[in-house]
Amino acid sequence: MNFRQSASKQCGIKYLFFLVTLITTILSCGGPEHKDTLKQIQKEGYAYIAAVPFEAPFLHQVETVFVGPEPTLAKHIIQDIGKKLKKTDIKPFWIQRDYKGLISALLNDEADFVISVFGKTNEREQQLSFSKTYYTSELVVVINPSRNDKVRRENLGKLKIGVRAGTAGETIVQTKYPKAKIISIDTLDESILQLRSGDVDAVIDDRIMAAYSLATMTGVSHLEILPDFVVERVECGVAVRKGEDELLKIVNQTIQNTRENFQFWLDEQFDPELFQEVTDRYQKRQDWIKKANEPRRISIRISKSKSSDFDIYRVANLAYVLRNSEGDTFRSSKIDFQGRTGVSSVSVSPGIYSVTLTKFNTTFGELIIQPEDPAKITVNIRLQASGQFTMTRKN
Repeated sequence: MNFRQSASKQCGIKYLFFLVTLITTILSCGGPEHKDTLKQIQKEGYAYIAAVPFEAPFLHQVETVFVGPEPTLAKHIIQDIGKKLKKTDIKPFWIQRDYKGLISALLNDEADFVISVFGKTNEREQQLSFSKTYYTSELVVVINPSRNDKVRRENLGKLKIGVRAGTAGETIVQTKYPKAKIISIDTLDESILQLRSGDVDAVIDDRIMAAYSLATMTGVSHLEILPDFVVERVECGVAVRKGEDELLKIVNQTIQNTRENFQFWLDEQFDPELFQEVTDRYQKRQDWIKKANEPRRISIRISKSKSSDFDIYRVANLAYVLRNSEGDTFRSSKIDFQGRTGVSSVSVSPGIYSVTLTKFNTTFGELIIQPEDPAKITVNIRLQASGQFTMTRKN
């Protein structure tokens, strides 16, 4: 064997040894090693919970305390962990992240579990394990009718839509409306403000969270939720690291035991009547528009006082002309006398009208009809001495 052959053989042995070492290292690692969560909680006396801190009414911070149905559920989970570990003094420690940071907080052992209206998606379930569903989120459409009252489920794909960044809702909206312009925004309140200013045409988010923002934020009382339309339903659960079977079992049992209480905890944060008021805004506006456009039946009665020397019967069979501010004219029925009172009628929609007897070139004044006025209105014209008159109305 010459020197070249010997050197080649030695290099081959070294390369084979390198490959075996590399493969062994990869197989032995298999991914990051996580702490035993229950043992760590028992040792430290703390349970670390990752959450987005501004998710009212489900979870939000009042001074230094987290309140809402999710912190309450987390409290019960910790109590049940304490029972399992026979340790009653475990305290919660909240790890605050945005939605994009929740998964990394869990995978990097910064948190023991995630609870934050955290929707189950295929992508997330490949990385984490989820508990049973404790809340089903309904994604709804929030609109600003004062800027765009033509937003409907049929044209969402052509609009500019605001969504919260990093949420399951963001992924769903991007998938369902690929031709829409999707604007990712950090918080729901910021989304609502952009809707108010017209920077987006619609916001898609959780029904209850959206209603809470519309009920509590300043200057958004005119914003509405489109009724009878749910973009998607998203099941939300508590997320833990894969392999945390014992912890997940405790969480699931807690959810099962408290299932009937969750809505009560939610109602404590968000009055159901206030929620209903926000939900009803769209229909109330539609009812108002319908009422505003409905014609009112105007009965016009003309008579004269004893001091007037005008021959009242000269107006018999004449018609009034009502003209609105747009210049549209409406003619009443012919004046028919009932005794000494001439009676006529006309149907007009709400607006401001002048009332004129053309033959005498006399305009009696303005008749203002409001959308909230009743279906029937009586107008009384009273002729006085020296050609004077009064016009009054009665609902």
